[in-house]
Amino acid sequence: MQVKFQTQGQMDFANVRYVIMFNTSGTGGEPYANGYQTNYQNYSFALVVGGSGNSVAQPVLYQYIHQTGPGGAVAIVPYRLYYTPQQLTFLPNSNGLGTEFSITFDRTLFYGISVTPSPSPTATASASASASPSPSPSPSSSPPAATPQPQPTTAAQTTWYVNFFTTDTSGNPLDAFGIGGATDQSFVWSIDTTKIFDQQQFVGQNATQAPYASAQISIGEIANNP
Repeated sequence: MQVKFQTQGQMDFANVRYVIMFNTSGTGGEPYANGYQTNYQNYSFALVVGGSGNSVAQPVLYQYIHQTGPGGAVAIVPYRLYYTPQQLTFLPNSNGLGTEFSITFDRTLFYGISVTPSPSPTATASASASASPSPSPSPSSSPPAATPQPQPTTAAQTTWYVNFFTTDTSGNPLDAFGIGGATDQSFVWSIDTTKIFDQQQFVGQNATQAPYASAQISIGEIANNP
């Protein structure tokens, strides 16, 4: 699968996070940019580029995992997943204008990790996941023990929901697809991962957008060849 992320102005990998968020759960539901207000509802996996203060960026892959904390409170904790160069390639300037990057990745990266539920994860982890801004609050650098999972294109998980965000370096949403921009909760983009396709989404002229061009989304594209 390949994704392309294009902005109105030249990308600023030092100060802006560019996020492609996936819901691969098979239960439906669009992931929106204000995940920290909804306990990261419909968040499964995220490809995040930039926003670390370094102008030379590489994609980081996160999986969002439900954990039950003290008193039964459920938090969604992001864990960083690691990949090989054979599993993911990144072109930081794929259109030659500095306004687009592309990522080609093996969908088996979304096998994810299997986590044995912990009866009492640390209070720090639970608080971080429920209070920190989207998309990636202080992820764990050492994910739990992993076990291969069924590929998320089985009958129950053929339809994914996708959104593109930009955030500041603290994770506060700046822009997203939909007329409401960073606060929009009406946009829906579903893809059938069993089909060959090349789909694009464009930001409408009347949509609310980020205050500066490097964070303003222009086009999002996803191509799939099962």
